[in-house]
Amino acid sequence: MIRLLPVLLLALTACSTGPSGPAFTTVDPCSLLEDGDAGSLTGTPARSGQTCDFQFDSLTAKLTLVEGAFADESGKLLSDGGFGGAIAGGEGESNNRPLSTRCKDSAGVVTCDAVLEVRDKQLVRFQVVKRDKDRNAVGQVVQGFAAKAFERLPK
Repeated sequence: MIRLLPVLLLALTACSTGPSGPAFTTVDPCSLLEDGDAGSLTGTPARSGQTCDFQFDSLTAKLTLVEGAFADESGKLLSDGGFGGAIAGGEGESNNRPLSTRCKDSAGVVTCDAVLEVRDKQLVRFQVVKRDKDRNAVGQVVQGFAAKAFERLPK
């Protein structure tokens, strides 16, 4: 029995080291945002691989499912004037998910880029473009999209 203990421990470790949650390759990115999330959805979202382009009343949004390190993706946004935050990921603060956002305006058009960590090495990248002068208002739209997308992802 004692000789079997290391084999059992090894087997249990091998079973528990896989990624938690479903792989992004099985998720349709166009299922993560819907009509009403930021006004009326115009037309059908356009999918290309793990990216989906949405056209709402007054803005366009691009959502991309990517695998990578949150720190790397977030660092790019934060080093260029972005800010960090979190969205509620369920019950308790320990389930909150980190979100980094950077918004810039040019000639009355605001572009916000963001990245949300869903699970370790599983990220949702957003880009929202809206004719507006209020970066904070567009940033809040991105936060709303992140919350909705996270809520709709398979657990």
